[in-house]
Amino acid sequence: MTPILISGFSVAVPVAIATDLLFATITKILGVAIHGRAGRVDWKVTRALWSGSLPGVLVGSLVLVGLVTQGATNWLMWLIVVFVALTGWTLLRRGFHAPVTMRTSQAPAPRWLAPLGGAGIGLGVSLTSVGAGVLGMALLVRISPRDTQPQRLVATDLLHAIPVAMIAGISYTVSGLVDWGLLGTLLLGSLPGVVIGSLLSGRVPGRVMNSALGIILVGLAVVLLLT
Repeated sequence: MTPILISGFSVAVPVAIATDLLFATITKILGVAIHGRAGRVDWKVTRALWSGSLPGVLVGSLVLVGLVTQGATNWLMWLIVVFVALTGWTLLRRGFHAPVTMRTSQAPAPRWLAPLGGAGIGLGVSLTSVGAGVLGMALLVRISPRDTQPQRLVATDLLHAIPVAMIAGISYTVSGLVDWGLLGTLLLGSLPGVVIGSLLSGRVPGRVMNSALGIILVGLAVVLLLT
C-alpha cells in the first residue's frame, strides 16, 4: 500500500507511512477474526516477538516524528525501497521452497533470535510500514517449534503484527500525519476485500500466492526507484 500511495497517488512519504499503518491495524484485526479460527495462536512465541518489536516500534516512531519535525525525510524513501524489495524476495523464496511443515531437520533457534528479530521488524515497520506480516512470518518459521502447522503460524503472525502497527499508527495520529479522508477511502474497498480474500485464501495454492505477491513487490521497489 505505501509504495502505491507514493508512486501512484503522489502522497507524501510520511503521510503514506502513517496512513498505511493505521489502515493495516484495522484490516489485520478483521483478518485475525477470520484467520484466527483456523489455528490457535502460539502465545509463548508471540510474547517473545513482542518483547523486541514493541520497543522497536516505539523507537522507530519517535525517529520518524523527529525526522518529519526537522524536515529530513528524503532517506525514508530508500528505507521503503529496501523493505519492499526484502519483503518481495522473502515471498519469492517461500514460493519456490518447501512448505514450512517440512522444517524437521532444522536446529532449534537461539532464544535471543525472537526479541532481536522482533526489534528489527518493529523498527523497520514503524519507519516504512512495510513487511510486518511477511518478515514476521519468515522469523516465525525459524523460531517456532518443529512441525508447527501453517494455520498456527498465520494466526500468530497476524496477532503479533496488530500492536506493532497500532502503536505506530496511534503515534502518527497524535502527530497529525494521518490523512483521514484517504484512510476512509482505502477502508471502503479493503474491508470487504479482506473478508472475501480471507474466506477464499484456502483455495489458492500458497506457492502461487507467494510468488505472485513477491513479483509485484519487487516490481514496486523498482517503480519507487524510478519515481
